[in-house]
Amino acid sequence: MGKYQEAISDSSLWITATPAPFAKTLPFFISEAGHFIAKQDYQIQRNLHDSFLLLYTINGQGSIQTGETVFSLSCGHCVVIDCHTPHEYHTTSEPWEFFWIHFNGSGAAPLFEITYPNRMIRAVHMENAADFEGMINQIIADIRQNDVAAYLRLSSQMHFLFNTICLAALTRDTVHAAHKEADDVRTVIHFIEQNYAKPITVEDMIENIPVSKYHFIRQFGRTVGITPYSYLIHYRITVSKTLLRTTDKTIAEIAEACGFLDTSNFIAHFKKHTGQKPLQYRRDFS
Repeated sequence: MGKYQEAISDSSLWITATPAPFAKTLPFFISEAGHFIAKQDYQIQRNLHDSFLLLYTINGQGSIQTGETVFSLSCGHCVVIDCHTPHEYHTTSEPWEFFWIHFNGSGAAPLFEITYPNRMIRAVHMENAADFEGMINQIIADIRQNDVAAYLRLSSQMHFLFNTICLAALTRDTVHAAHKEADDVRTVIHFIEQNYAKPITVEDMIENIPVSKYHFIRQFGRTVGITPYSYLIHYRITVSKTLLRTTDKTIAEIAEACGFLDTSNFIAHFKKHTGQKPLQYRRDFS
């Protein structure tokens, strides 16, 4: 028995999997998972591992380091770390009983960025511990089933689990955020919706808000999920869709009405966000 196994109890559970190529096309797939009861000398240290890692403490406490960030993971707390970044975790209160899941997929990185804006990694408290632990237990039970239905089920379960963590993190941020910040975001959204047809900039959006441009961009992204400028472009595209479907305006007229610099700029943005050129979109709905 190697040192790694010696640092966990015999009752610990460790499951490895080799996902089929089909599974790797899904938003989430799992490569290994476990339920460990770790002893005092348990420690993992890696520079790189091609996955994301979910850790959830059932009892005891562990210490997590990801990049330059260090924090404790106590009972009822969860974290997801990007294992492409140097990371380490070890027992600080014996025994440390925890669930862990190594996963990947096209949905992993986007949800990770929403959960931890600017990679501000920290422990997230899960209010309904019994339900959360039940979800993880079900996932671990399903990993051994290597068929299409199981892969689809696991992807869906991981998506729901990660969404739960993401929502818990966002709720905590909202509770601790100043009401002034939330009001500032609403003010800028209203400004965009009233002035999208004009050549506005982020500086214009925050002209009457006493905050730096870069601080507000981070604040807006944490609340809305995209930058203020991206929100402006999305809003312009949404308005242009309505005009394409309900009016006979030319593409140039719609570009101008929606605040784009010129027709080619409008066409480029429209295709980037919809996968179609404006005339193709209009024909599809005519």
